Amino acid sequence: MNAGDTILIDEPGTSYDSHLWMVISDPKQDDRCLIVNFTSWRADEDQACVVEAGEHPYIKHRTCVKFRGAKLVPIATLDACLGSGGLVPHSPLSANLLAKIRNAVPNSRISIDHAHVLMDQGLVSLD
Repeated sequence: MNAGDTILIDEPGTSYDSHLWMVISDPKQDDRCLIVNFTSWRADEDQACVVEAGEHPYIKHRTCVKFRGAKLVPIATLDACLGSGGLVPHSPLSANLLAKIRNAVPNSRISIDHAHVLMDQGLVSLD
């Protein structure tokens, strides 16, 4: 997995989770993979990063990044799930969209522990 990679999660007993998850950390720096997902835009969702249709092939309507639902997963776990078919890769984020998401972190509802992963990697600053 690389920064900007996106995945769909195969939920046992159902079709795929409808949310597209993306890697926003840099797994090449250490084994921590911070992933967040896109969710349909609603006024009560985190507005730090709103994404419009066309900014990524998966996005068909106004969407936002759900920073509060971020997950920290060892890269080995993600790679194993990819190998077993539990995760399905999708089109990676463009460099511009990845930068937009990272730049939104200081104004988002992400937990401070998750923000620190990105800070430790030199990807964001909360100043």
